[in-house]
Amino acid sequence: MPTKIHKDFHGALSAGFQYLAEKYGQGDLEEYLELCAQNIYGRLAEEIKKDGLQALEKYWQEIFSLEEAKFRIKREQSEIKLIVAECPALVHIKQAGYPVYKDFCAQCRIINSVIARMTGLESTVKSDQTRARCTQTFKTK
Repeated sequence: MPTKIHKDFHGALSAGFQYLAEKYGQGDLEEYLELCAQNIYGRLAEEIKKDGLQALEKYWQEIFSLEEAKFRIKREQSEIKLIVAECPALVHIKQAGYPVYKDFCAQCRIINSVIARMTGLESTVKSDQTRARCTQTFKTK
C-alpha cells in the first residue's frame, strides 16, 4: 500500500472521463471503467472471497485514511457501508480548479458493481456529487 498519493490524479481522471464520454460516448466510458475495475480490483475481489466483508473494510480503511477523507464504516454480519461525508477526490478537484465531470461518481457505481459481480455480493452507491457525499453498500445476497 502506498504511503503517499498525488491527489491531482483525481483531476486527471475527471478530464479523462470527460474526454472519453465526448469523443466515444457514455457507453464506451462505462465499458472502460468496467475493464479497469476487472483488472485493478481482481486482487481485492479475491481477498473478499477469502476473508469476506472484513477484507473490504480493511481496504476502505487504508484507502480513505490515506486520502485523509471524512468517512466512517458501518459493518454488520451480512452488510458493510462506507459513509463518505466529504469525498476527497471531488473536494480536491474543486479546490484545484479542475473541471468536474458531470457524472464523476459513475466510477464508484461501476467499479463497485464489478467487484460485487466478482464476489457474489450486491452493491449500491447513493451519491450526491454536488455535496461530495456518498454511501457505498455491499451485502451478501
